Amino acid sequence: MITQQGNSPLQKVVTHLTNKYNINFYVKRDDMIHPLISGNKWRKLKYTLIVAKENNISTLLTFGGTYSNHIHAFAAAGKLNSFRTIGIIRGEEDLDNPTIADAKAWGMQIKYVSRLEYKKRHDPEYLQGLQLSYPDALIIPEGGTNITALKGVSEILNELIYIAPDFVCTPCGSGGTTAGLICGATADTKIVSVPVLKGAAYLKDLINTLVQQCNITNDNWDFIDGYHFGGYAKITPELISFIEQFHNETKIELEPIYSGKMFYAVFELMKQGYFPENSTVVAIHTGGLQGVNGLKQRGLLPQNWLK
Repeated sequence: MITQQGNSPLQKVVTHLTNKYNINFYVKRDDMIHPLISGNKWRKLKYTLIVAKENNISTLLTFGGTYSNHIHAFAAAGKLNSFRTIGIIRGEEDLDNPTIADAKAWGMQIKYVSRLEYKKRHDPEYLQGLQLSYPDALIIPEGGTNITALKGVSEILNELIYIAPDFVCTPCGSGGTTAGLICGATADTKIVSVPVLKGAAYLKDLINTLVQQCNITNDNWDFIDGYHFGGYAKITPELISFIEQFHNETKIELEPIYSGKMFYAVFELMKQGYFPENSTVVAIHTGGLQGVNGLKQRGLLPQNWLK
């Protein structure tokens, strides 16, 4: 059962830059939390699955793109926890897509919709129509972000109390992981959120709205924009070179959609003096390594990358 997983490892990492700027740098290895449901996806789904079980719900429905980490983890979680799963997928069918192939193998029912229809995924009227089509399903937002997800993500901070971090850094796609960390952080820990898509300013308002659901007030967080490398799922040679260098120094594998961009930003912030000397900085590796297979399939990365 997904609810039986324990804490993820916390790894001390030393690089030429952490030495140069005298930073105590750790990586929270949520990529290792589960072999199939890794990173923030496990955190977000944990209590949603508990609630579904408690209410005898047998079908879960969610949304995602064709290479979505959330869809991949959601299908695996459904298989492991005996749920029927339905994925509303943006775009056209691709029989060679490794993410969708895994989801189907784990029993997910795939429904492709146009990009125009997919834009309605937050529309109450559209959701009501979906509920009528799937009356037994619990509908879970794209990325798994809801109030129960915030509770799961906030538990990361409980696993860091022995090092008392000054900063905890995370990539930001839908805002749920950032909001959950803000909900769980003490006043002494600043949350640093790095959006991975262009035009992400709207996420700040969304994060604030989500945090309000936790009934707390915590303004000790930063939203560091400008490290999206052209937009969501966009990659550049500079980003790939950074990930390869980081892997050579640490043997930690990153992916270029989420974690790679956030780690790049963290090391740039070190150079800029954002983190005071002797700070303890934790970067959360949010998983998503399955997405590398999709990049290889599309020829955006070589087949032997980081091997």
